[in-house]
Amino acid sequence: MSKEIKNIVFDVGDVLVAFCYRKYMEGLGFSQEVVDFLSDNMVLTEFWHELDLGVRTEAEAVSTFTQKFPQYKDEIIKFWEDPTELVEEYPYAEDLILKIKAKGYKVYILSNYPIETAERHWPRFKFLPHTDGHIISGYEKITKPDPAIYKLLETRFGVDLEECLFIDDREVNIRGAEELGMKGLLFSDYDNLILNLKGYGVV
Repeated sequence: MSKEIKNIVFDVGDVLVAFCYRKYMEGLGFSQEVVDFLSDNMVLTEFWHELDLGVRTEAEAVSTFTQKFPQYKDEIIKFWEDPTELVEEYPYAEDLILKIKAKGYKVYILSNYPIETAERHWPRFKFLPHTDGHIISGYEKITKPDPAIYKLLETRFGVDLEECLFIDDREVNIRGAEELGMKGLLFSDYDNLILNLKGYGVV
């Protein structure tokens, strides 16, 4: 028999905040050619996963990519000078967390996120103070969908994974959660999320 949902666990990037790296680069004045190139060859690479894992630093990113792509050295240095605007909190994020909390649920955050950018971004998130705890991959040296990062919810916060509803924008992360007994919701957009949450009686 399925257990009652008591905890809502959110991913952050592209669920509660927009990972708007293209907009960020456009705001720095980069041409479309540079935006496309750095998106494909710097942001959407295994190196970024290593940042999420906490085994690489921003300084290493600058060193690695300026050596690899010297033709874009100035742009790469500029990108990493102060990447505070790499993300933007969605307007609905804080209100959504408050609505869920008002219904009596606990809310946790489980996010793949680099350490240095987390230190810039997370203090600015309006939704964060309303949550009951968070886990950031960079500090743990493990990322979703590694089973160990989901199990940290149990050991650190004492939650039963079978009483958790996990919301993420990546199918592989949802599958990883479901394999441990969590219920999963694949995020596509806000309206669809609300429809699904209403189905569970969460909002």
